[in-house]
Amino acid sequence: MPRQLAPVCRGTGRGAEVVRLVPSDTGHGNERPVRVRHAARHARTSEPRPRPRNPTASLSIRSAERRRWAADLSGPGSGGLVVHGMGGIGKSTLAAQIAARVGRLQSSRIMSVMSGEVSAAAFAAGPAEADFVVLENFDDNLTQASGRWTVRDQELAALLGTWTGKLLITSRHPFVLTEQAGSIRLVFRHLGPLTRSGAAELTTALPAISLLPEAERDQVYRLTAGHPLAMEYVDRLLADGERFPELAGRLGEAIRTATGNGLPRTEPTELPEVTAELIASAAGQLVFGELFDRLSAGARSLLARTAAFRGPVAAGTVAARPGHIAECEAAGLLTVVSGRDLAVHRWTAEQVRARQAEPGPPRPRPARRLRMAGAGAIAVLSAVLAVEAGHELSVPHLASAQGPAPAGASSAPVTSATAVRTEAATWVARQVSRSAIVACDPAMCAALAQHGVPPGNLLVLGPGAGDPLGSDVVIGTAAVRSLFGSRLASVYAPEVLASFGTGAARVEVRVVAPDGSARYQRTLAADLRSRRAAGLQLLRDPRLAAAPAARAALAAGQVDARLLITLAALAANEPASEPIRVAGFGAADPGASPGLPLRTAQLTAPGGAAPRVLAFLRAQRSPYQPSYARAGGSVVTVGFAAPAPLGLLDNH
Repeated sequence: MPRQLAPVCRGTGRGAEVVRLVPSDTGHGNERPVRVRHAARHARTSEPRPRPRNPTASLSIRSAERRRWAADLSGPGSGGLVVHGMGGIGKSTLAAQIAARVGRLQSSRIMSVMSGEVSAAAFAAGPAEADFVVLENFDDNLTQASGRWTVRDQELAALLGTWTGKLLITSRHPFVLTEQAGSIRLVFRHLGPLTRSGAAELTTALPAISLLPEAERDQVYRLTAGHPLAMEYVDRLLADGERFPELAGRLGEAIRTATGNGLPRTEPTELPEVTAELIASAAGQLVFGELFDRLSAGARSLLARTAAFRGPVAAGTVAARPGHIAECEAAGLLTVVSGRDLAVHRWTAEQVRARQAEPGPPRPRPARRLRMAGAGAIAVLSAVLAVEAGHELSVPHLASAQGPAPAGASSAPVTSATAVRTEAATWVARQVSRSAIVACDPAMCAALAQHGVPPGNLLVLGPGAGDPLGSDVVIGTAAVRSLFGSRLASVYAPEVLASFGTGAARVEVRVVAPDGSARYQRTLAADLRSRRAAGLQLLRDPRLAAAPAARAALAAGQVDARLLITLAALAANEPASEPIRVAGFGAADPGASPGLPLRTAQLTAPGGAAPRVLAFLRAQRSPYQPSYARAGGSVVTVGFAAPAPLGLLDNH
């Protein structure tokens, strides 16, 4: 296996969490997890997703599954356990209980938790000491083809297939890795509705439902098909003053519409899986809709903005008002995490997005933009609609921010602005790190989502929607410039990664300065000095040769620190008689600020060493794993994603 770079061995996966499971002193199975979270800024898709108030978390309503499936996972013949089932059914809660039980039985295990979309690089960069990986909400990594679900990233599938530890995965769908993904044996277990006894135990923890007569508590179970989250939402409606007979009537009607029949005479657990899920889905949508409709317009807008994120988000990022937070939290639709961040259950977030996409009463909404972006950008556009509803941000407002159209003008300027936006979105999708958070106006966010940027990585900007400091880069469009004025460059984002177009249609991709522009400029200047010193040192190494232009770039400190460290490690493996040759560094990105480093290089490997060099590059961990590395004959091209991290050379 290719040797790792020395600095890489000290690194950890971005947003990874290591959990050492320690048995409690009580002996009753209430395991005490001791967490050691590695520092990781913007770890939005790698953290375990918090869930709203969850009465099921401390109950033993899934005790049989917990015992049996923990045995499946810990057995010697199993490499992993996949718990799959519909949204809101309790997969993550049960997985946490299974992990705790396995930790109690095998106390030496160390667990790493990742959630949502996971790249092969992020998985490979996980903490080296972890031998038990939990992958929550793994359906974000799946794609459907020929009637079956498979892992979209084949490199990730290969890594999972050869993993030698234990895997615990939650997903809505069962899936296959690939035929070439290795010999790991995954055990798949479907998590269905609660049993009657499990639902009865849950009702004792739901304050409003627990006050109902036994017959009506049982009817709640049948009307929701034992779906835990739907039962919680029924409880919230009852606590808000809803009378159960009227609510039961509406639930029954929703079930008839969804299934074509009335409420089945048999119990939901005896029904076919598809029928039970139809009942649960119909009930969940109805009770969510009634809770959502009872919110004020401002609270609905906040909920929609928060639902656009796949993980917790700072209240300031979504322009949250305390009253609206309290309103959403009282409805059970939002959770305050660690006293400051906001989170929405994944199933609830989907309902919010679907609700926002439904036709409604006349109001300013970008219908044309919705059709252009398509279904892939629905998470972003739901936030757009919410911002427009809550802050009166309309298409005319955005158009005016780009400057008034001259008299008699045709649609050519709009087409030009659209073309520039598309060009910028294409560049961002290809060049900016997949883990970066991108701040953008609604139209730009829609274009980015259409080009494959994950909606959960987008921070939608608009009047009253806070500032871009929660992001890594900000897209400076006319609308964004009108919001922040001179502060965009002087305070928030002083450096330009790339620029497209001219005049009012100009689009700039800027690096966000989280600690202010002055601090960023000092750090960048120090990084430039370190890059210059490292470049001069490389030029003195006889095991590395460079073309004249490449020598000049190294001497001037123009080369990304990640490339410099990589070149040093490659040279250390080569004899002086057959040096690695740097044919050149890629050109600066269009419109980039002069101080920003070059992120790509073309290397000529000696003899037949190109495959070995390529394997070496691909084996690296973050932040030294390139965004791409490919070989053509003896030439190896390697490139790193933007923005370049600063201060790496200060650690060596």
